[in-house]
Amino acid sequence: MIKDKKTIDRLLAEYGSPLYIFREDDFIENYKTFYNAMKTGYDKYRLSYSYKTNYAPYIAGLVKKLGGYAEVVSDMEYSIAKKVGYEDRQIIYNGPIKGELGYRMMLNGGMLNVDNLEELKYVCSIAQKNENDISIGLRLNIDIGQSFISRFGIDTDSDDLQKAIAMINDQGNLHLRGLHCHIGQSRSPQSWQNRARRMLEIVGSCFKDLKLEYIDLGSGMFARMEKSLADQFGGSIPSYEDYAQAVGSVFSGHYKDCSYEDRPLLFTEPGTTLINSYIDFVAEVSSIKHIKGKSFVVLNCSKHNLGEICTLKRMPIEIIRNSKETETLSNADFVGYTCLEHDVMYKGFNGELGVGDYIVFGNTGGYSNVSKPPFISPNCAMVSENGILIKKAEDFDDVLRTYQWEIN
Repeated sequence: MIKDKKTIDRLLAEYGSPLYIFREDDFIENYKTFYNAMKTGYDKYRLSYSYKTNYAPYIAGLVKKLGGYAEVVSDMEYSIAKKVGYEDRQIIYNGPIKGELGYRMMLNGGMLNVDNLEELKYVCSIAQKNENDISIGLRLNIDIGQSFISRFGIDTDSDDLQKAIAMINDQGNLHLRGLHCHIGQSRSPQSWQNRARRMLEIVGSCFKDLKLEYIDLGSGMFARMEKSLADQFGGSIPSYEDYAQAVGSVFSGHYKDCSYEDRPLLFTEPGTTLINSYIDFVAEVSSIKHIKGKSFVVLNCSKHNLGEICTLKRMPIEIIRNSKETETLSNADFVGYTCLEHDVMYKGFNGELGVGDYIVFGNTGGYSNVSKPPFISPNCAMVSENGILIKKAEDFDDVLRTYQWEIN
């Protein structure tokens, strides 16, 4: 987490407050550590960055420079990947509802993973109108012992998978090139080993005569994080090597008798794992209120700036002194500028604080700036630690541009 007051003062003076600060060097180090660990587990591994987590073009472009693929779930995200410079063959397109650009990408060699039978019918109709061969992937809904029923993918415990296989086989120029799964809320190495085993069981039972190009295990690994946050997850966060061993041992064992060329690519789609800990958010104390024995610290931001995690966990924070007058607070809540009672970012603060002090929130890289609605106030700027502008602060015109002002 960024702690240097001079750096924060310099960036806020130039770009305003509040502000996202991207720690680029730390991000690159984390990326390389993660990738090298996974590749050690299974040598034919590729990383595909989850755009929905944070699609800032600067960050997406950095991933491309580092050799990562792009994982997108909408035509908007696909368009970002193309503008960043990706070729279609370097893009994985997932999601339950895809846009027309996704199907064009499929025709150009991109990896499109079909989510359901209705979508597969549409893909078959495209294939019927084309003479060339078309390749797709299937997104599978698998049971690895998780505590909930996922809504994504084709159910492998029903006859839907066999229906999908029959539909593909009936369309002569349509071919299956890969399999995909994603199991949310299942972050332990054991759950990752379970999904690897289950996917390979399906390969052996349903696709043993098919040479797959790739198997994609989705996302959902713990990231590196501040100790104060890790303690809230039980304190013992798995390492990247733990995940690499859990998955790599299964894949390497299964394909031990295959040449490198005959093995499928193994994809994972990290988002929060890569970016969460490497964007900090700096807010300013606007006022301190005491109401009926309860203290409230009002910040010049809202919980939407930080992402959903601030409603689930106590974010790691640093206090940067900027006020000559402070007071001792006990069990104070940090609240935002919105007119919502539940706009609370941090509960139970104890310590010295004054109006004008900066609060630095760590772990705000994922599902924060991309999820911020244009509610009450536009979003703020994002910069790199060395002062490169990644996203300008939005103004009112940015928010209101799509509205019609003339009233007849």
